[in-house]
Amino acid sequence: MSSQDEFVKALENWASIYLSQSLADFFSYLKESDFSLLQAYALTYIFYNGPSKISGLGEYMMVSTAAVSQLVDRLEKQSLVHRTPEPGDRRVRYVSLSEKGEEFVRQSIEARQRWIKAIPAKLSSEQQEQISAALGLLNSIMSERLK
Repeated sequence: MSSQDEFVKALENWASIYLSQSLADFFSYLKESDFSLLQAYALTYIFYNGPSKISGLGEYMMVSTAAVSQLVDRLEKQSLVHRTPEPGDRRVRYVSLSEKGEEFVRQSIEARQRWIKAIPAKLSSEQQEQISAALGLLNSIMSERLK
């Protein structure tokens, strides 16, 4: 196996471990919080993308506008989101997070990343620096790709 193949395999293994552990912790958090995956999906989308039209949220979530509207109704009753009309067109409503909704998303991010905080204790300072440098390079490459 070439060094490039070994490198790709190492990245694939890390990505699998990261995804598996993060999802397990995220789903545990959802279960404890009594939220559905669709609720968390909608809240997280709004958290990262800002106030969103219901139609745009439905497109992103790949569900009908009616389904998203019902979901937003439930989130609004739980005080997780607010609906505000667009100033130029009162028929259009934007959904934004309330403080409670933002707190839910922040806690879900913390829950799915908590396991990472245990890693440094298992590495030397030199290993931590090497991994930081390598991850910095990967982040730069991926940032360029996402533009």
